[in-house]
Amino acid sequence: MLIAERLAGPLPAYRVRVERDAVRRFADAIGAADDVHHDSAAARAAGHRDVLAPPTYLFGVDLERGDVLRRLADAGADPASCLHVSQEFGYDSSVCAGDTLLLSPSFAVPSLPGRGPREFVARDTVVRRPDGGRVAWLRQVVAVQARATTGSAA
Repeated sequence: MLIAERLAGPLPAYRVRVERDAVRRFADAIGAADDVHHDSAAARAAGHRDVLAPPTYLFGVDLERGDVLRRLADAGADPASCLHVSQEFGYDSSVCAGDTLLLSPSFAVPSLPGRGPREFVARDTVVRRPDGGRVAWLRQVVAVQARATTGSAA
């Protein structure tokens, strides 16, 4: 059975509160220098509720809080062999410091052929506000390789 097939299906949803300092640190890490990502007054002057999270911020949250690497390892993947293939996302509304969000991730088998010893795993996450309104959708595809097993069949 493929690693993606072992993982396929919904995972437990989890809540996060978007913290101002975390948004600033993430913006610094990716080189997002625009004041709306660092200064509350500048963000509000631009029409945002508070410091604006860069578009890829939610991927970082999901990677950290969604326990992605542990789940891949539990399904038989070698975490050291995981390679980022692609990511895509769409936003229905902005994400700002102070927001509380509910992330609902699931793993899926993408419609991509395996290549050699590697296979592909997709992680889809829907992000909603507490009232149920959708904020964003995320999709990340990684290439994984099964962990080497000890011994060999003769």
